[in-house]
Amino acid sequence: MKIVIGKFSNEPFHALSKKEVSLLLKLVPKEWIKPLSSVILSSKIFKKTKLTKPVEYKATNKQLSIFSRGLERESIARQVLLELATMGMEQDEANTDNTFELEIVIKPYMEKFMQARV
Repeated sequence: MKIVIGKFSNEPFHALSKKEVSLLLKLVPKEWIKPLSSVILSSKIFKKTKLTKPVEYKATNKQLSIFSRGLERESIARQVLLELATMGMEQDEANTDNTFELEIVIKPYMEKFMQARV
């Protein structure tokens, strides 16, 4: 799987490094990342986009885009895990409001990530 980092020359910086994104992908079950072909750490600043959330998966090109510049590391890692967990669900399941259940599912991966030193 390819991880691409968008180029930019000024602050704010990415909340997650390429190594941290790679670690997140290694921590989760293989089924969660199976649909992915690439991960993009976008150079765009989330506040300046029209997106509703800073982590977005597009099934059409099998790409996970992360707009983390200027945001908090823990928050973005959590968003990445939530998106990965959601990707593996059936469409009907993903459309229902099951945020609480997803939080329980991602908790052990989030704890492992936060304990790791990258």
